[in-house]
Amino acid sequence: MSVKLTIITINYNNKEGLLKTFDSIKKQIWTDFEFLVIDGGSTDGSKELIESNSQINYWVSEKDSGVYNAMNKGILKSTGEYIIFMNSGDFFYNEFVLDKIKNQLNLNIGILYGDSVFFNDEGYRKVIKTPKNLTFGFFYDGGLNHQAAFIKRSLFTDYFLYNESYKICADWEFFIILICIHNVSHKYLNEIICYYDFSGISAKLENLPIYIQEREETLNKYFPAFREDAELTRETRAKRVKQVLHIKQYPVAWRIFKWMISLFLLFLPKYQNNSLPK
Repeated sequence: MSVKLTIITINYNNKEGLLKTFDSIKKQIWTDFEFLVIDGGSTDGSKELIESNSQINYWVSEKDSGVYNAMNKGILKSTGEYIIFMNSGDFFYNEFVLDKIKNQLNLNIGILYGDSVFFNDEGYRKVIKTPKNLTFGFFYDGGLNHQAAFIKRSLFTDYFLYNESYKICADWEFFIILICIHNVSHKYLNEIICYYDFSGISAKLENLPIYIQEREETLNKYFPAFREDAELTRETRAKRVKQVLHIKQYPVAWRIFKWMISLFLLFLPKYQNNSLPK
């Protein structure tokens, strides 16, 4: 009989990050999950750390062709009804995350997702909220964080595994195709799920051309008819920002503009910023 959830951790020579991930998973008060670790043949002591972790149900340490090849290996070995990827260096927001969402792992929903705290080595911290309604426009400008998403395992067999020819955007491609083309059911959990370390490959400036190229390849292949409208929407938003900046050049007009905004805000719900919940 399959378990309810599979947690998959991908690692390669990141022992320090792996310690954080392991500690986070060990602290979860709800433990009806299996834990898989796919290591890329690390030589920094990660393998020995993995061997010593009795919570792991399955692990392998061998050379792979990239992160998505490793993630696919984990998917193929998993038995959980849902899968979440918590890769080395990433960790659950607190020990209550899985306990809070366990009853929402309903097989009628394909993808459940929540919010993330993005952080890096330089001390950056910010809660990144995701919308309740996922649209093409949302994916065109951004995407879901797979560390904050619980994916029904059968989706990978019913549709496809991650695109191993991609280095950065295969999870984004998976989400946009399943949700925007196949209309796979999804639900917002309204919980912070994880801390996501964006010091990795996708955040490095030198990888930006790869990131853009992979997204463009997917958009051109699957969504050519949407591109023109999406670009027009983006240009319209940019034009509005330019208009505001233009007004700011004129002190009197700017004061009137700010006064009008303040007046409108009086009739709206109080603005909530993205500070970390206590």
